[in-house]
Amino acid sequence: MSELIEHSGTICEIIDRKVVVRIISASMCASCHAKGACSMNDTKEKCIDVNVSNPSDYKIGQDVVVCMEQKMGTKAVLIGFFFPFLTLIITAILSNKYIFPNNEALTALLSILSITVYYIIIYLIKNKIEKKFHFQIK
Repeated sequence: MSELIEHSGTICEIIDRKVVVRIISASMCASCHAKGACSMNDTKEKCIDVNVSNPSDYKIGQDVVVCMEQKMGTKAVLIGFFFPFLTLIITAILSNKYIFPNNEALTALLSILSITVYYIIIYLIKNKIEKKFHFQIK
């Protein structure tokens, strides 16, 4: 079995066969000993839906550990950051060379538009993508 990514959290809601777990996502700065003197610290509260076979095993307010395989985390980073970056760079290079030579403003506009289209497509197929990401309660 591959390595797991784990986050501790608290169950905040139970709906049908889905348990909603609230986790605190902290950046590396948030765990730094000097975070009180720095304005860079960053923590966010996130809710994760976990499909479970027996929701009666869980209670609202219960502390749990949510985990997923590391390869799914890598896939999420690719979809959320790497592919849009690649789209931006390729669009900028091709539009600057072939579509709008010597017009950086239109090249930049087209590049930003390409990322917008990318994220709209991701939003439209989010249900399909969501089925590929499986969280478990440990």
